[in-house]
Amino acid sequence: MHPQMELLVTLHDLELMIKEATEDAAQEKAMGFKIDSLEHLTKAQSDVAKQVDKDIFSRYQKLKARYGRPVVPVINGVCCGCYIRMPTAQATKVGKNQSLTACGNCGRFLYWLSE
Repeated sequence: MHPQMELLVTLHDLELMIKEATEDAAQEKAMGFKIDSLEHLTKAQSDVAKQVDKDIFSRYQKLKARYGRPVVPVINGVCCGCYIRMPTAQATKVGKNQSLTACGNCGRFLYWLSE
């Protein structure tokens, strides 16, 4: 997988984990538990974000603001963001995950699960 794509997928996963931990933390604090894992997640998110190319990160942020999910998989040749079938040339390309790819319809970053 393209190194920048790996970082984007990791960043997206960390954001989802932070969102989930924030929701859980409110409940756990109400029960009297001390929560410190959120700090580790936000630090990891910051560290990963610093490694992403500035232009790619800017595009990632715009896609995140617009769609909520800026990085989506392609399953059976279909973008899991907008559910549009990929063009045949793009879907059958060898080494699809070796370059940063965007959906021609929604613009989200794509990665293929089959590779």
